[in-house]
Amino acid sequence: MSLSYGLLGLLNYFPMSGYDLKKMFNDSINFFWAAETSQIYRELNGLEKKGDIVSKVTASAKGPNKRVYTITKQGKTNLKKWLDNPPEIIGEDQRNAFLIRVLHSSQIGFKKLHPQMEKRLLAYQTELRQLNIVEQKLIHYLKMSGQEENLPYWEMVLSRGRYVTKANIAWATETLRNLKSRMNKDRS
Repeated sequence: MSLSYGLLGLLNYFPMSGYDLKKMFNDSINFFWAAETSQIYRELNGLEKKGDIVSKVTASAKGPNKRVYTITKQGKTNLKKWLDNPPEIIGEDQRNAFLIRVLHSSQIGFKKLHPQMEKRLLAYQTELRQLNIVEQKLIHYLKMSGQEENLPYWEMVLSRGRYVTKANIAWATETLRNLKSRMNKDRS
């Protein structure tokens, strides 16, 4: 359900093709809400059936025709209702397959877990660099839509992303130190 509202929120800035919407999604929401292209199109179809968005096929100068999605008055109303009514219990998606692997890594041992943790640390470091790049892209999107006044809200989300990613980097770094220490103890 939140994916639908995330898409409505993006379309609230300006009409977009599915391709452009996926690109903007990847540059923003994807850092805290992952979705495949097929999921996005499925949600767009559902939103259109409900009357929250409309679409129109337009000619494209760069290639085949494209379908451009626009939020409707009903869609804006539903988005505002959703924003005005936060959930009673604020919870986050806590599923993390990597942590399940770590939890059960006694089956493979410290030596085999170590390279996986190094890879995870590199991924967190890359994510932090990408968050810094994303800010510039978001400023561009907001300027394109004439909605620079929304920047503080995007900055709040980016700030949280940076804090969480820095915490993940610290955790992975500490875990690598602990793994090295335990591997050294196993050798002696």
